[in-house]
Amino acid sequence: MRLSATLALAVIARLAMTASIGAQPLPVSPAAVESAISTMGSFSIVPIDTWGSGDFLALTDDWFGDSSSPRVNELSVSMDQTASTTYEGDLFFRKLRLKVGLNVDVDDNFIGKLNRFMGYVNYSGFTLRIQTSELRGTASWTGSAVSGMPTQSSFNNPFVSVDLLYYRQTGGLDYFGIGYTSYRLPVQLDCLVYDPDKKEVWYGIDAYQSDMAFHIYSALLGLDTLYEAFMGSGTLAEMQGLGVWMATQDRAGVGLARISDQARGWVETANGGKTLWSAGQIAMLVDYNLILGLQWVRNLGPVRLGLGLGFELGGQMVLCITPKGPVDDIGHVDASPSFYLFHYGPIFKGTISL
Repeated sequence: MRLSATLALAVIARLAMTASIGAQPLPVSPAAVESAISTMGSFSIVPIDTWGSGDFLALTDDWFGDSSSPRVNELSVSMDQTASTTYEGDLFFRKLRLKVGLNVDVDDNFIGKLNRFMGYVNYSGFTLRIQTSELRGTASWTGSAVSGMPTQSSFNNPFVSVDLLYYRQTGGLDYFGIGYTSYRLPVQLDCLVYDPDKKEVWYGIDAYQSDMAFHIYSALLGLDTLYEAFMGSGTLAEMQGLGVWMATQDRAGVGLARISDQARGWVETANGGKTLWSAGQIAMLVDYNLILGLQWVRNLGPVRLGLGLGFELGGQMVLCITPKGPVDDIGHVDASPSFYLFHYGPIFKGTISL
């Protein structure tokens, strides 16, 4: 806690000055410093995070038994298990109602890579939260062969989420806010062409992009019984000691993605040289996250401690459309990804305040 150390040095320097010029009252007493500042930190560890992905429209066709649709999941994505560790800390100035997050560099031995995790900045209930993870694995194409398009590619990409949250002090939802999500992922490009015989848009020959970037802005809301019990606010504020830990978060948003020049060439080659209708994509996202387990919250002398052990399940569905609308020209081919992404694993969280 650098600020605490700085204040201590300031007090020592003031004492030294007082000793040299005569006894004078200190402008800030140690008791006043303690009442103005409290420290709080938390961490969460997911030692084994299992990921999965697939084509969302192909999945829904299978669910609803659409026999007229030839669309199938032609991209097999095998994702590695990864691990993530997040640290959060703050100094709370009660008079200023301001929290400043700590920057912590963490060497995550599970993935052998140095990750930087930033906590959050909080002003009067508003919190900036930054979380990072990894998407890593191998994508294998099982569909029709396309000249120049590899049948297999590996990927190792960061997954970043930045959220601005407002924490409520009453019952019901603990927080709501806005967020930004950024990541890269191999995706199947579902192709459509205009069929003059049918006089309607019909299915083309699919291809894939090995590293499509998504940038999505969203609205989100959630609750956390461990947070409520630890902070003493919310519907379950009185649930001290051992209890059930439940945390949920849901978000919905919209953003942008783009088909690369390389993937454009593969799409056009696969569909007889037709020109790509639009490389730009509008991405619409629905995201969910759920934690179930046990929690324990208790005061241990001057220290307040909260622990949670549970299982986390989360995922999202992304549907992309072109800003130009459906293809309406026999000389063009439309291509857009639609996919689902999920992850699950055990989670441990600890929170402490002084």
